[in-house]
Amino acid sequence: MRFGIGYYSLQSPQHNPIPHQKLYAEMLEQVSLAEELGFDSAWLTEHHFLSDGYCPSLLVTSAAIAARTQKIFIGTGVLLLPLHNPIKVAEDAAVVDIISGGRLILGLGLGYRQEEFDAFGVSLKDRKGRMEEGVEILEKSWKDEPFSFEGRHYKAKNLNVTPKPVQQPIPIWIGAYQEPAIRRVARLGVPLYLASVGTIPFLQNEIALFHSALREFGRNPQNIEQPLVRDVYVSTEGKEKGWEEIKQHVTYIYKGYAEWGSMLDRKGNLITNPNDPKLEGVAKEQGIFGTAEECIETIKTLQQALPSLNHLICRFDFPGISYKKSTESMKLFAQKVMPYIK
Repeated sequence: MRFGIGYYSLQSPQHNPIPHQKLYAEMLEQVSLAEELGFDSAWLTEHHFLSDGYCPSLLVTSAAIAARTQKIFIGTGVLLLPLHNPIKVAEDAAVVDIISGGRLILGLGLGYRQEEFDAFGVSLKDRKGRMEEGVEILEKSWKDEPFSFEGRHYKAKNLNVTPKPVQQPIPIWIGAYQEPAIRRVARLGVPLYLASVGTIPFLQNEIALFHSALREFGRNPQNIEQPLVRDVYVSTEGKEKGWEEIKQHVTYIYKGYAEWGSMLDRKGNLITNPNDPKLEGVAKEQGIFGTAEECIETIKTLQQALPSLNHLICRFDFPGISYKKSTESMKLFAQKVMPYIK
């Protein structure tokens, strides 16, 4: 099992506002510490135009992490490719990969918030086409020779994107939930990035769909890395008391998802009301909370239910939580949980 931290959203919520300069500085310190503690990856997440200042600039932030670290991989979880010019993304990603010495994982997603697409002048109905063309342009951009491209959304003629990344190519992971999107990920033969939303039965269904599609396209699921993001809080006080300490910060995340139409209940149905009484229970159920022993037990349950899981990305830094609390939880996880998970 590989372990990551994040994804960092760098939000400053109304219930406990923290200056963004402080949030970014603390994130850089925490990632540096995570590298020392043996974590394998650190992840960022993107949204735009939110009152809490949700991180909008993943590759800029990734470059800052790259300059502060030596070994830890840096992932975008996920960069909303249809909102961006893929040639510019190819350039920026290559530069981050160079600064990091070949440690970037470029996680990509479609995006879904109408406000973001409107602000960038992009039609929401074009996002699938822009995604597919964008991924093809990224892959062509990082090759040694010039390329031309003629698509519905993008065109390039005899273009040579420079400088080239250290990794050939930069690994691409793609976040998806719906079956057509999962099939698209399988066709590309890249990892399916499963974000923090979804209880075990839902995740089992998603991975089964992915593996079936991989085999259909002639690929072996065992050769594809399987990441999963979970909320994590290790407390010496136990699960119930620990949950009370972080409940406000964790449910803040999922109330936002409910408002945006991307929160799921235990059966995979949408929760669209941020005040839905089911929301807190689902948030608690899908996380990894409690003493080190309770967290080990939860992770082993995940491993039994999801045998292909091999990269667990742990979100310790919830919106509004103090740096001290999230860092202490991360340290306890590294010292008392990670050594007992294979």
